[in-house]
Amino acid sequence: MLTCLTLVGFGGPAQAAWHKGPLQGQVIVIDAGHGGRDNGASAAGLDEKDLVLHISRATAAALREAGAKVLETRQADDNLIPRGIKPCNLQRKNLEARVELATRHDAGIFLSIHANKYADPSVHGAQVFIGENPDAERQLLGSCLHAEMSALSGSRRQLDMARDLYLMRHLKIPAALIEVGFISNPAERGRMLQPGYQKQVADAITRGVTCFVRGRSALNLSPSPHAAQAQPVPSVPAS
Repeated sequence: MLTCLTLVGFGGPAQAAWHKGPLQGQVIVIDAGHGGRDNGASAAGLDEKDLVLHISRATAAALREAGAKVLETRQADDNLIPRGIKPCNLQRKNLEARVELATRHDAGIFLSIHANKYADPSVHGAQVFIGENPDAERQLLGSCLHAEMSALSGSRRQLDMARDLYLMRHLKIPAALIEVGFISNPAERGRMLQPGYQKQVADAITRGVTCFVRGRSALNLSPSPHAAQAQPVPSVPAS
């Protein structure tokens, strides 16, 4: 039993808008990557876990404004696992806890928010990862998010459908890992620290999710968590 999932739930005043908006009826997990003893990447004294927490909280608020029910994996600098777990197992157990959380609450969409790092400080831009051999639903979600995040960050990277990622492999619902930018790039790091830009990221992700929900309906894709094989997905413009 994962008793340390402390910051989950659908409560809060923003939830009065559940019945309104384009994301009405959608149950979405927003996962602020890392947390607690897991700092993620670091640059210039900034830990990834802290940066993405602010962006994830802004994203959760934007999705709620659009009518979604949002489940946050954390709302502070916390681990999702008991303290007795050894450091060598920390990351894997954290990921397992996130999958278990989404499954237990019958979530329909899972978004994991991260920030990237690279040795070359000039490298910049967002990128979206949806794991190996994504099915039609996941491809559509990834394409919608990729279009919005690329436009916002000026990224020329492609939607990544080749990386073997634990979350993407074990989640059976439409899911994506969003690297919102590079904390190793001084200019991009500065932007990502600004509340105004964090709101822009949140709004871009919300537009991407809205694009996905509308596109799935238009393409008659069933919102089943057990889609069979990957299929080609017609391009759907992000709105």
